[in-house]
Amino acid sequence: MRPLAEKFEELENLLLHHRVTLAQNTGVPFVRLVYRPDEEVECRRRRELLARTLRREGIAVETASCCRAIFAHYEQRGRLDQLFELERTEGDRLSGSIARHARRELTDQLLTAAERLKGDGAVFLADAAFLYPYLHLAPVLEDCTNCITPPLALVVFYPGEVDVDGQLLFLGVRPSGYYRTRDLI
Repeated sequence: MRPLAEKFEELENLLLHHRVTLAQNTGVPFVRLVYRPDEEVECRRRRELLARTLRREGIAVETASCCRAIFAHYEQRGRLDQLFELERTEGDRLSGSIARHARRELTDQLLTAAERLKGDGAVFLADAAFLYPYLHLAPVLEDCTNCITPPLALVVFYPGEVDVDGQLLFLGVRPSGYYRTRDLI
C-alpha cells in the first residue's frame, strides 16, 4: 500500500477539485481511503486536518462515527445491560439482530449528515473498526446508493490490508464486500 500521506494528498485533491466527477466510473461518489489498522491514530489526525482544510476552502464536512452504531438501538431503549448478558449465552443467535439494528443506525447517521449538508460537501465515515464482527460496511453503502449524489461525497476511512492475492480485507481478516468505491490504497 502507498504511504498514508500520499493517499491523503490525493483525497484532498479529489474533494477540493473533483467532487462532482467522483461518481463517473462507479456510479456513486464514494471514496474509500484504506489504511493499515496500526495507522489508526495517524489516520485520525490526518482526517481532522483534512476536515479543517476543506472547511477553510468553503467545503462543509460532517463526520459520522461507527463507534456507537452497534449498540445505539439497545442503549436508547435501556436494554444495553440485558444485551450484554444475553450475548454471553446466546451471542451467535443475537449477531443478526445486532447487525440489522446497527445497519439501520449507521445508514440513518450517514443520510442525516447528508441532509444537513444539503447535497454539497463531504460526509466522513470514521471509526469503522467498531463494526467488527457484527456488521459489514457493504450493506450500509448499498443503502446510501442513489441517496448520496455529487457534489456530495462520502469518504470511508477503512482499516484494511491487501492480501497476497490482491484482495482488500477489512481489518486484515474479512473481505471488503463492496466494489463501487474509488479506493485509495
